[in-house]
Amino acid sequence: MGCVVAAFAFVWVSFFNDPCQAQRKYKDPLHPAVIEVADNCAEYLEASVPGAGSIGFQTIGALALIEYHKRYSGTVPFDDPVIKPVVEELAALARAKSEQVVDGKEMYFPCLALITLAEYDSKKYKKEVQIILDGMLSRQLENGGFTYKGQQVPDTSQGQFAALAFYIAYQHRIPLKPEYPKKLLDFYVQYQAGNGSWNYRPQKGQASSNATNSIHSASLSSVYLLADMLNLSRRVKKVALSNTLEEGFPKNVSIYIPPADKGKKEMAALWARGEDPIVDFDKTALANCKSRGNAWYQANFRMPSQPWSAYFMYAFERYAYFKEQADGRMGGATVSWYDNGVDALIASQGENGSFTAQERTMGPVAATALSLLFLVRASEVISLPPATTELLGGEGFGKGEIRQDKRGRIISNDAEKSLGELMGALADDNLDDRQLEQLNDAMKRAIQEFKSSGNKSRGEIKAFLQSMISEKNFNRRMIAIKFLASEQDMDNVPALLYAMGDPDERVCLEAHNGLRLISRKFDTFRYVPKGNREDNLAEFIRLKRLWTEWFLAIRPDAELLE
Repeated sequence: MGCVVAAFAFVWVSFFNDPCQAQRKYKDPLHPAVIEVADNCAEYLEASVPGAGSIGFQTIGALALIEYHKRYSGTVPFDDPVIKPVVEELAALARAKSEQVVDGKEMYFPCLALITLAEYDSKKYKKEVQIILDGMLSRQLENGGFTYKGQQVPDTSQGQFAALAFYIAYQHRIPLKPEYPKKLLDFYVQYQAGNGSWNYRPQKGQASSNATNSIHSASLSSVYLLADMLNLSRRVKKVALSNTLEEGFPKNVSIYIPPADKGKKEMAALWARGEDPIVDFDKTALANCKSRGNAWYQANFRMPSQPWSAYFMYAFERYAYFKEQADGRMGGATVSWYDNGVDALIASQGENGSFTAQERTMGPVAATALSLLFLVRASEVISLPPATTELLGGEGFGKGEIRQDKRGRIISNDAEKSLGELMGALADDNLDDRQLEQLNDAMKRAIQEFKSSGNKSRGEIKAFLQSMISEKNFNRRMIAIKFLASEQDMDNVPALLYAMGDPDERVCLEAHNGLRLISRKFDTFRYVPKGNREDNLAEFIRLKRLWTEWFLAIRPDAELLE
């Protein structure tokens, strides 16, 4: 295998630490300027969602807050006073089989309701999500598309949200036959106009379209998302030489990202996920569709783009994510899309943190929510292993891998599991402190086994350490830092120094205390809280410089991770 790494270390590096390729200014959602804009959006939504009026606006606001918290704190805030009432109302509507979520005029709200319930807690609300999904499936047209109730002309915009709802249901193991997303993918392929784009209300065989950037993104993102979901696009990411050097990886790393659901029992009968596609599909037609769609963007891409700017940016983020997974990177006119989008949002954000939509039907809550979903790169967040897993009770993992004893303790058999599986388990935002500690013990053994195996090169160990403390999931980062500190190994110091620049104060403090433990300098470099997050992070940067000087004085030739 060499440096073609199928091991967990590089899987997680690429999956959670992959920067927006070719983004030079902001790089990813953890840039301080992005965090500031996102924080302002979240503050506005927390204050405004309860009074947003319709449950539809409240839902998109709650969803944006869920993905914001998953991005920056690695957890779902179940007791959030804004999110929780919205979720409870959605669940009640689903249980009552209300027309709004089962057979309403349009598909936007049912799809968003499904996505929000699943992303909040798909285990608790599995029944309600299934009710909404069944209602969606009953509305799918013969041509595979979706549209307004009582109509037969498909609507590419509504189809976009149906595609995303299918993907979310699939991510959270809600039973769904592959024939439904296949029909929707076939609709987008068959109804693409000859010029490579789509009309809002398309007809088959059209030579050209009057598409906007927003409708094009809605359609092309659905093509890439559905192809990924059906295993028609193998997730292979080629890391360019400049990028591998920039990140400190070995020069010839090639990363394969395995599907997140591989080995799960509940969906196995419907979604046999090996190397082969899940369904039969005309791959030539699919490839031509992608090629024409990408060519249209090279000639017509604008960021930002009016009208429907926020709607467009949210759809384009999804297109960019799934295109990067399938093709390796963006290119040409679209290469700096995230930088351009963040710049536009910084320039247009209101003093109260909101964004004003030009469109009469959008409103500031929806515009701000969609903008926040773009900022946090929501497609990365939803593509994490499910927020609520089937871990407890022994479900969701193969026999002998992870189980629970009579006292509820998580038991693992080291010979039959990998660190990647344990890190996947850590994505369960419902794990309490006791369960996290039990997984911590299992992770320690798995990490020790990886580091002590004789076939690991120096470059692989270095990349492994960086991957551990660069996780976007807070639980994974924190457990990794605690373990690296507890080893009291000077070789772990570069990773702990790197962690001192983490955007979360708790991680910084854990890394600082680990350095104190390793160095035995308990009183030399002391951390004194400053009272607010910004000043505290600045203090950790100051301490990081002191710790770096100390370490380089001991090991002048040491390689740091930055």
